[in-house]
Amino acid sequence: MPTIVTFRHAVVLVATLGVVCGGLWLVTDTVDAQGPREIESCTTVTEPGRYALTQDVVDSEKDTCIRIRSSDVVLLGHGHRIDGVGAFGTAGVVASSPGPGPLRNVTVRNVSVTDWDDGIRFIGVEDGAVVGTTTATNRVGLSLLNAPDNRLADNVARDNRLRGISLFESSANNTLVNNTATDNGFFGIHLVEAGVRNNTLVNNTASNNEFGIVLIDAHGNAVTENTADENGIAGIWLSASRENRLARNTVSKQFYGVFLSDRSSGNTVADTVAESNAVGIRLRSSDDNRVVNNTVRDSHDISILLISSDGNVVAGNVGSDNARGVTVLRSANNSVRNNRL
Repeated sequence: MPTIVTFRHAVVLVATLGVVCGGLWLVTDTVDAQGPREIESCTTVTEPGRYALTQDVVDSEKDTCIRIRSSDVVLLGHGHRIDGVGAFGTAGVVASSPGPGPLRNVTVRNVSVTDWDDGIRFIGVEDGAVVGTTTATNRVGLSLLNAPDNRLADNVARDNRLRGISLFESSANNTLVNNTATDNGFFGIHLVEAGVRNNTLVNNTASNNEFGIVLIDAHGNAVTENTADENGIAGIWLSASRENRLARNTVSKQFYGVFLSDRSSGNTVADTVAESNAVGIRLRSSDDNRVVNNTVRDSHDISILLISSDGNVVAGNVGSDNARGVTVLRSANNSVRNNRL
């Protein structure tokens, strides 16, 4: 017979199912008997646990509406809205440690955060997650500062005045997957500073921003299988960034599809489709990069352009209907071979 052991906050059911191939199989199931604690208005969370927003918060004039100051917290928005009045220096949801050490295992899920200076911000949070949120009409939608090993998935950042999603300081080893950044004033997805390393961006969409996906002084990141289209200046832009891998992305209908600039070096742009841009792929003052096996089509001006860029490999790129093929200006020691553009 199953044995039921009752604790103060949980019920654990342990059942012996039998002997299989000489081994004993046990199945355990843990149920939260109390359910999440309810939040009806702006508050500070200081204890571990699950918390659920039960109604919209509208036109809040608080400096910070939901402040998370404990590890092991899950905030469940249940689709509700946390709304401010757009005042400078305010924030909708902030997770930050009250002491010198980091917070760990903080999750914010399924909430809409609107009309703040910062929508959702993780400061010094490790091994956390932001999943299924919408940040809109803030100055900055969703940001990580000094926050490594987090997962950002299935979020929408739109109509923010400056940036949609940003990683700063030592925000390394994060995964950004299936996020959408659209109609933000300047940057869709934005990685900046030397500590922003070894992040993985996969299957994100950045559209109708000035710049779609941006790396500034950010090194060793993987940007794969993303879509950047109809951004004002560039789909993917690297500035002073090294040893990043850009692969299997689709960039279309902006001035520059992929743009490497300002001493960006050691990067790889591979297996990417650049279509209907003025310039498909451009390098300026960027040395020792690899631009290989890309498909560049319907470039209104130039398919691949190198300006003041030395020691690059441009090889195996194909395409059609480009106004001009590979163009090299004021550059030396580049290997340009086997391109059919």
